[in-house]
Amino acid sequence: MLAVLPSLTTDMQRFGSYDKVLMTAVTQRNFTPYSMQLSFCSPWMLESLSMHGHWNTHLIGAYSLLESFGGLSAITMSSRLEAQVGILTWWDAIISLLAREECVFPQSYFDTILSQQSKREWNFFGLCGCPTKLVEIIMRLARTNVKNQQLSSPSREAIENPGLVGLERALECWTHQPSMAALLDEESVHQDQDVMHCSEAWRNGLLLYVYRVFHWKSGTGIPTHVMRRARNVVDHVSACRNTEMISRQALLPLFFAGCELQDLHMRKQIINLCVVWDERTRYHLFLNTIPLLEAVWAEQKTKGPDNVWWGQIVDREHDTGTHPLKMRLCFG
Repeated sequence: MLAVLPSLTTDMQRFGSYDKVLMTAVTQRNFTPYSMQLSFCSPWMLESLSMHGHWNTHLIGAYSLLESFGGLSAITMSSRLEAQVGILTWWDAIISLLAREECVFPQSYFDTILSQQSKREWNFFGLCGCPTKLVEIIMRLARTNVKNQQLSSPSREAIENPGLVGLERALECWTHQPSMAALLDEESVHQDQDVMHCSEAWRNGLLLYVYRVFHWKSGTGIPTHVMRRARNVVDHVSACRNTEMISRQALLPLFFAGCELQDLHMRKQIINLCVVWDERTRYHLFLNTIPLLEAVWAEQKTKGPDNVWWGQIVDREHDTGTHPLKMRLCFG
C-alpha cells in the first residue's frame, strides 16, 4: 500500500500558521500576489513529495479562493501567478484522469492561462514536461465522459462520442515539431531530441489511457498494437539523457505502460527508472509508483492479465473508508 498522509487533526496542526496568514489576508481584503502564492504553494510543497494525499481538498480550496475574488478576470495576473494557476489546472486534470471524475477547475481557467502563453517566458512543457498541444488534449480528455467509473464493458455512448473520437484522432496524428533553435549546435540537437522522446512518451501513454478507459472490455486479450504503444513509452523514456532528468516528467505514461507489459525485463527497467528518479530528486511519488505497479502485477498474476486493469487498483487506493477527506493519487 502507498504511504497515506497523517490524519485531519495532524493536517490542521501542520497548516495552522498557513491558515492564519491566509485568513488575515482574506478578512482584511489585502490579498496580495504574495499571499495568493503562499495560499497556493504551502500545502502543495508538503504534499507534492508524495503521490497520495488530499489533493482534491487543496484544489477545491484554491479554486474557491480565486472565485471569492472574482476569478481570473478580476485578478492582476503576473507571469509567476499564471504559472501557478497553470500547474493547478494540470494537477487537477491528471487527478481527474486517474479517478475518472470531474475536474475541480472549469475549462475556462485553463483557456485563460493558455491565451496568455505567447506573452510569457514559460510554457507547459517547462512546467510539466508535456507539450502544450498534448496538454490541451489532456484537459479535454479529463472532461470527456471520464466522471463515470469504468464498467465491465465500454458504453456505446463512450465509443460513439464524437468528442472522444476527435481527441483520439488528434493523439494519433500529433507529431513533435522541432524548434528553430534545434539545429544551432550539438547540445540544442540533444535538447530537442529529449523533448521529442518525452512528448512521444506522453502521446503513447494517453492512447493507452483511452484504450483502457473507453474501449477495453474485461476478459478480452490486449491487442498487439496496445502492447507496442506500451513498449514505445518505455523506449522513449529510456532514450532521454540521464543527465537532464527530463524523462521523469513522463511518470504517468510510464505507469500506464507498466500496467500493460508482462515482460519481466521491461518491468524491471521501469522499476529501475523509478528508483533512480527517487534517489536523485527525493520526490517520493517515484517510489510510491513501485508498490502501485506491483499491486497491478500481483492482481494480474492471480486473476489473469485479461481481467485486471490499473483502474481497479487506483480505486482501491482512493477508498478512504471513514476518513473525512478524499484521498487521491497525483503523478505530478
